[in-house]
Amino acid sequence: MGRDYHFHCEHAGCSVTVGLRMGGKRELELLVDGKQVAAARAHGHHAQTTVLTTILPTDPPRGIEVEVTLPGALGGNPTSTLLAGGERRPMVAREVPRQAWPTEADWYT
Repeated sequence: MGRDYHFHCEHAGCSVTVGLRMGGKRELELLVDGKQVAAARAHGHHAQTTVLTTILPTDPPRGIEVEVTLPGALGGNPTSTLLAGGERRPMVAREVPRQAWPTEADWYT
């Protein structure tokens, strides 16, 4: 069973969120103002960095990149960094509650 992570920050009046599902397949999604604008899959369980790119709906439009660093098989926590306007801003990790498996009693209700 994998684990979910969310990273979030505000930039140029927009809400930027990265969703990450760790497990058999590592799935990443980039959301701007709650809408998915980019997605990727990372294969393998070795440490790696994935960059997601999008354009913010501002006036004028601004391009950003989000760099997600995934841990290797020996463990650790992923990190996410917003790259915009020549700056590197770490994104804050948000708590994601784990989903419990249904109990037998739930099956009959």
